[in-house]
Amino acid sequence: MFKERAAALGCLCAGFLSSGISCSLYVSCGLGSDAFNVMTQGLSDTLGIQTGNAFYLIQGAMLLLVLVLRRREIGLGTLFGTFLIGAVMNLWSVLLTPLLASAELVVRLCCAAAAPVFTGLGISLVKKSGFGLTPCDILTLIFHSWLPRLQFRTVRMLYDGAMFLTGLLLGGTIGIGTIFSVLLTGPCIQAASALLDRTPPAGARPRRMRRSPGI
Repeated sequence: MFKERAAALGCLCAGFLSSGISCSLYVSCGLGSDAFNVMTQGLSDTLGIQTGNAFYLIQGAMLLLVLVLRRREIGLGTLFGTFLIGAVMNLWSVLLTPLLASAELVVRLCCAAAAPVFTGLGISLVKKSGFGLTPCDILTLIFHSWLPRLQFRTVRMLYDGAMFLTGLLLGGTIGIGTIFSVLLTGPCIQAASALLDRTPPAGARPRRMRRSPGI
């Protein structure tokens, strides 16, 4: 049991690491943030508050929504994921920003295109650990359970597209990296989940909802 729990915790940490790398790539490339952070920036500008406060405001609202809709999905990863991912992002940004600031455009484009891949792997690893996803990602699974005829990647693209449009309407700044996040994050999560589901569970007992097709 100890080994299984340790493996699950390792899976959780690896997921946070991958997600943090993804966030730092979006920031360091300077080609546009992911859809969620565009919405955060837009809310920050609209309300005249700091970006960090807008971030916590949105995350808090999403957490309340999850509590109402599917509270059994909340776990260790839900409560601590946001803070740990942010810490990893800051550490990687210190390393990546100086390297990418002077890089050729084609290099930065490749890094921006790789960001959704790290996102997909990170979310899939956290999901497999069974310790609970962040509120933003739990909501995607809830919406997918309501729309079982659609593949998960389609639901995620619609979800990210809604955040993208909300952020754009609120005055958020977009770029090619934002487009990559909307179009590629869903397919990357679905592909990574399909690969990881072929391996035995990490060990923790997940608080799962009814398993949706396609993820």
